[in-house]
Amino acid sequence: MIIGAYGHLGRIVMRAAIKRGHDVVGIAHRQHPQLKQPQVIIKDMRDLGQDDFVGVDAVVDAVGAWTPATEVVHYEGLEHVVSLLQGTPIHYLKVGAASTLFINSAHTHVLQELPHYYPDYMQDLCAAHAEGLAILQTYTTVNWTYVTPTYNFDPDGNSTGQYHVTGDEFKPAHSQDPDDGRQDYISYADYGKGLLDIIENKSYYHQQITLFSGNNPHPQQRY
Repeated sequence: MIIGAYGHLGRIVMRAAIKRGHDVVGIAHRQHPQLKQPQVIIKDMRDLGQDDFVGVDAVVDAVGAWTPATEVVHYEGLEHVVSLLQGTPIHYLKVGAASTLFINSAHTHVLQELPHYYPDYMQDLCAAHAEGLAILQTYTTVNWTYVTPTYNFDPDGNSTGQYHVTGDEFKPAHSQDPDDGRQDYISYADYGKGLLDIIENKSYYHQQITLFSGNNPHPQQRY
């Protein structure tokens, strides 16, 4: 199941999963007439019930919400879904936010705190993602993985088929200017490959991990 199936990332993951031989059902909160697909159910994720997960092995929560009116879905929707998955073998993978990554070894500071990386107008969204992660970490009877793309997450970048997996820490540029960052880039296509590999390998349960592929090919561009 892919929640957010009509989003840019959701569509990429859905196509890749089908190509790899998976049976896929998508969830979208509204219809997109130009993107009709028979495998997509129109339903708000907060209205899903246990019957919707019959026969499902993994859930990719790729829901996108960017405004104060909608971003609550990153924790309200998350909590609703994982509460239904308790005690089941279903793997829940949340597409996370780099803002939640720790920037020091003591794990007392996160990337959200650096204003050049996350200016004031992004703080509400960062807080919504942080709340979602905190909720997820309380669910010990759910096979969850919080899969964070690194800071520069490119919707239109090339598919290289290559990516690296690291943990819940991020090394910002010494200057604290993202233009000077290193190892902070991944395309949606390569991230999607990583998600599907994790599902197929049944790996990284109860962990926050980060996927990255290398340096930003356009250092002054944000995605």
